[in-house]
Amino acid sequence: MDPLWPLGADPDWHVEYPDSFCVVEGSTATIPCSFTHPKVHKETGAVHKVNRVVWCRDHEFCLDPKANVFNGYDNTKVRANSRFLYPGDLVSDCTLKIIKTVKQDAATYRFRFKTNADKYTGAKGVRVNVTDGEDVKVRSSVTDHVVKEGGQVTLTCTSACSFHQLGVLWYRNGHALSETGPALHLSSLTNDDAGNYTCSLDSSGQKTSAPWCLLVGEYEDEATGKVKSFWLLTVSVVSVVLAGFLLLLAGLVFAKRYSNQI
Repeated sequence: MDPLWPLGADPDWHVEYPDSFCVVEGSTATIPCSFTHPKVHKETGAVHKVNRVVWCRDHEFCLDPKANVFNGYDNTKVRANSRFLYPGDLVSDCTLKIIKTVKQDAATYRFRFKTNADKYTGAKGVRVNVTDGEDVKVRSSVTDHVVKEGGQVTLTCTSACSFHQLGVLWYRNGHALSETGPALHLSSLTNDDAGNYTCSLDSSGQKTSAPWCLLVGEYEDEATGKVKSFWLLTVSVVSVVLAGFLLLLAGLVFAKRYSNQI
């Protein structure tokens, strides 16, 4: 097959990319990709077996070695750039992973594969945009920071990117959690789940959100229907007692002054 064969001209030869892809500088991003090819060559009858895969940037058909970011063959994964990994295979998965992205990674990336009888490049490519990710935030599925005990909440890490396939680290009170990914789902909540939650796009902590405070409630206010916590209840009780003490103290002072005047 000629390398200029237009994408989609033969449905048996195809590379599927996502639309333009958003990556946050300093993060690790995984670009999903899949490819197909016919089982046999139409003219020679030779059985197609992929023996080479290439990812390149800003080159229409990946024919310039200088444009390659990954070049692998016969199950030997040879990285042209140490920050670009190929977790895919020689069958159908052409996924590309970019480690610790930099602004210079912004480009149009294309995938090319070669069989023992032909070759093909996904000419459409995928445009990768790199943002600084300064506005990393934690958003919650609930409007209140207090959630009833036994309830659930989903925290989502957001920024200029949608975070599809982005590596996200989660922390509670500064301690790393085992869960990763753009969404953190917490269910069957207990007091142990209470704390300040942050998300980060890299292990260095340079792209970290402001903390989102979660309080786990233990009873419901009948008047407002809102969940309260023992911590809030304790604060309220202490405030009332303190206010009463101050009033009593003020009364004693006033009474003493009054008695001295008599």
